[in-house]
Amino acid sequence: MLSKNTILIVEDDKENIAGLRAILDDEYDVFVAINGEGALNILRTTQPDLILLDIGLPDMDGFDVMERLRNLKGCESIPVIFITGETDVYVEEYGLSKGAEDYIRKPYVPNVLLVKVQNSIERKMSRDQLEWLVQQRTRELVYSREMIIMGMSFLAERRDLGTGKHIKRIMKYTKILVDQIAKDHPGLISQRECEEIILYSSLHDVGKVGIPDSILLKPGRLTREEFEVIKTHTTIGADVLAVTASLNNEFQGDLKTAIDIAECHHEKWNGSGYPHGYVGEQIPIAARIISLPDIYDALTNRRSYKEAYRHDMARDIIVNGDGRTMPEHFDPIVLNAFIATEKQFAELCVDDELGGV
Repeated sequence: MLSKNTILIVEDDKENIAGLRAILDDEYDVFVAINGEGALNILRTTQPDLILLDIGLPDMDGFDVMERLRNLKGCESIPVIFITGETDVYVEEYGLSKGAEDYIRKPYVPNVLLVKVQNSIERKMSRDQLEWLVQQRTRELVYSREMIIMGMSFLAERRDLGTGKHIKRIMKYTKILVDQIAKDHPGLISQRECEEIILYSSLHDVGKVGIPDSILLKPGRLTREEFEVIKTHTTIGADVLAVTASLNNEFQGDLKTAIDIAECHHEKWNGSGYPHGYVGEQIPIAARIISLPDIYDALTNRRSYKEAYRHDMARDIIVNGDGRTMPEHFDPIVLNAFIATEKQFAELCVDDELGGV
C-alpha cells in the first residue's frame, strides 16, 4: 500500500481545523499546529509535502512563520498555501512575493481546496524528482571525472615510480596550503575551487607521459636540449586534458582547473618561468599554489643529481633563495601560507609513508 502525502495545517480555529480535516483526512496524512511556534517545532523533525498556513495566528503572523521555516534544514522547498479570510488583494500579493504557492480563502470550497492541494503537491513531487535526477547525474559525472583522474595519475605513476610518490605528496602539501589560504583570504578561492585544486594537483605532471624514457629516466643532470624537452611536459599535459575535456562537454568546466595546473605550475611570479613566461596574476591561482609544493617536494627528495634536503634547508631556499629558487618566484600569498604552515610541511616531510626524508 502506497503511503499518503503529508500536510501540515497551521490554524488556531477549532472549527476551521475540523473542516479542513474533514476534507483532507481521506486522501492525506494530516498534522495540526495551532500556532506558529508549534508549527516550527513540528517542522524541526518532520518535513510534510505541503503546509496550509493561516495568516492570522495568535503568536506570530503566517508571513513570519514562512520566513522562519525557510531557515530550517529540509524545509526550504516545502510549498506553502496561505489559508485566510482576508480579501485584501495586497495581502495576497505580499504573500505570493514571499514565496507562497497559492491562497485558499475561507469559507472553504472543498473541491477547489482539494484541487489546489493536489496541484501543489504534484508540483513539489515533480521538483523533487527533477532534483533527484540532477543529483544522480552529478554523482555520475563526479565518479567519471575521478575515474579519469585516477587513470591518468596511475599512468604517470607507471612511467616513473618517483613521479607516482611525488603525486601523493603534492596532494597533501597542496591541501595544507589551500586550507591556510582560504583561512587568510576568505573569498579568494571558493570551497569548490579549493576541492578542485587539491584533487587536480595529482595531474600536474601528467604530461610527463609524453617525455621519452631516455630523458625522463636519465641518471645525472640533463643537457640544455634535454631540459627543453622536459619543459614540454607542461603543454603536453594541458593538451591531453583539453582533448579529454573536449570529448565530453560536461567535463570542460571541471577540467579547466586541471588544465591550468598542468600547463602553468612551472610559471613564476616574477615572469621567469615556463612555458609562457606569465607574470603575477597572469598565472592561474591554482598553478600559483601548486608551484610551491612542487618545488618543496623536489628539494626534500633525492634526485639523480642531488641528495634530499632536510625541511629546514628547503624552507630556507624557498623563503630566502639560493639563486636557482628565489622567493620572488612565488605568489606572496602562497609564500606566506607556506611560512604559516611550515611545521605541517615538516611533519609530512619526515613521514615514511609519504616517502620523504
